Amino acid sequence: MTENKRKFEWVDKWAKMTGERARIDAKVHKTAIVYRTEQGWVKEHYDGRIERINTEENRGEKIREIERINRIMSLIQRIWEEEPDIRFNQLISNLQYMYSSQNEGYGQRMMIEKGSSGDETESSYLDFFYLEDKEWEAFLQKIVDDQKKDN
Repeated sequence: MTENKRKFEWVDKWAKMTGERARIDAKVHKTAIVYRTEQGWVKEHYDGRIERINTEENRGEKIREIERINRIMSLIQRIWEEEPDIRFNQLISNLQYMYSSQNEGYGQRMMIEKGSSGDETESSYLDFFYLEDKEWEAFLQKIVDDQKKDN
């Protein structure tokens, strides 16, 4: 038994390093990490705040409202109709850039691209995986409201 423990001891170290790296990335990118503890699942925010996420109220009894889908899609449609010549993914990319610019660079990730000749170029992209729908909806609603004012 001790031979197996010694043989795979590197896995524990690797897992710990991965968790530490995720915590650093969350601080840099102002996101959060999710992990399991003995008390259940938690979400650790970049500012150190920890919230339990696997509790009674979100274990199936409390789900996201389905009506939000139609509201958000309707807002996107109204925004898109104001600029019908742009492609859908172009619209979404532009909206994400606007949101990020207005919210302290939310979702911005830096990376280094390597070219075929080995040259390296700094680049960035937007990652909105953790953005809650209610925040996105409020942002879209403000755009639609501003469009109404302009017309």
